[in-house]
Amino acid sequence: MAKIMVIKEPGEDGVPFLRGILVQSLLSAGLSFQDAYATAQAVRNSLGNNDIVTTPALKAIVAAQLGREFGPKIRGNYETGAEHKTALTVISDRGKRRFSVGMLTRSLEACAIDTESASDIAQRVHETIKKSGQSEIESAALRRIIYHSLKEHCSSRTANYYLSRRRFEISGEPLIILVGGTSGSGKSTVSTELAYRLGVVRTQSTDMMREIIRCYLPPHLVPTLGYSSFDAWRGLPPLEMPNGQRTGDNQVIAGFLAQCANVESALNATIARAAKEQHDIIIDGVHVVPTEINLAEFGKKAISVPVMLAVTNKQRLVDQLSWRSSEQPDRHSSRYLEQIDAIWELQSFLLKRAEEANIPIIANWEIEDTIRNILDKVNRNISERHPPDPAILG
Repeated sequence: MAKIMVIKEPGEDGVPFLRGILVQSLLSAGLSFQDAYATAQAVRNSLGNNDIVTTPALKAIVAAQLGREFGPKIRGNYETGAEHKTALTVISDRGKRRFSVGMLTRSLEACAIDTESASDIAQRVHETIKKSGQSEIESAALRRIIYHSLKEHCSSRTANYYLSRRRFEISGEPLIILVGGTSGSGKSTVSTELAYRLGVVRTQSTDMMREIIRCYLPPHLVPTLGYSSFDAWRGLPPLEMPNGQRTGDNQVIAGFLAQCANVESALNATIARAAKEQHDIIIDGVHVVPTEINLAEFGKKAISVPVMLAVTNKQRLVDQLSWRSSEQPDRHSSRYLEQIDAIWELQSFLLKRAEEANIPIIANWEIEDTIRNILDKVNRNISERHPPDPAILG
């Protein structure tokens, strides 16, 4: 789709239309992340190939979409900016910031609770502060209210996750999440959602690493990089046999491992830099092979959480690859569907390697369940390193 510029008045300079910015506004209006993201996507699709849209026109389109999908209350929240009318200021060592129910909801979702529960707790916290008549609140006092609300209305485990996350944030240690899985397993979608809920601004895919390496090295040095993971064997030099066939290892796996060997240095360097510079990162890709990555050397510098996604039904994998083509026409699903047996075989190999390395395997049937499973693993790892301590509340 073409880039769309948003302008206040015809003839004025504009700013790019960004779905992420619209999502933030929709969260403040009371939508869950899933609904906010879907609405932002629907609005973008409705704009078609227009190059320019005025701010009033865009707001009218968004409001109409909200009215159709969620009713007059949510539409009214968006149009009036209801949350801004009851602005509350949070004071911390870093200065002052506006309290946001939407932002707190997202933060609480990182504690492995569903969006509805997170939104309910955030609203309860907001109501508690409003009843006190305060217009400003110290961050330590806010944390205490959040902790006790989680403990009373959610669970002690979630409240303890919250305490551990606060200790983790103070530690300065980076969080490194590795999401593996074959084509069609939903790695990119899961990684995008995780990045949003955890507030991680750096993400990377091993496919991008592969493309960069391919641009800088001649094909004869990295012959497998010109192919997808499931047909990388086409880049392997043929053995000297009468019919030109290869023997020994399965050709799909042999080609994939050769491709992984070319990407491995870039992958390890990316992880090492994140650990050294102490920044969070989420890396996804088929090349995230647990037995080929030595996370132990980063164990004291960062909290690393590797997971492997799986599609446990072959027809479901076919359906997901077909759906991806409708959403991303450039991906050409026919090529993937023609190679479904090779993709399925590659997934079996990846799952076996994950089991060998004792890496969690998550069946990606429903995105919300998948995200909560991963977030639960993230929080358990954080809690092991930083056990919950109420003293952190001040």
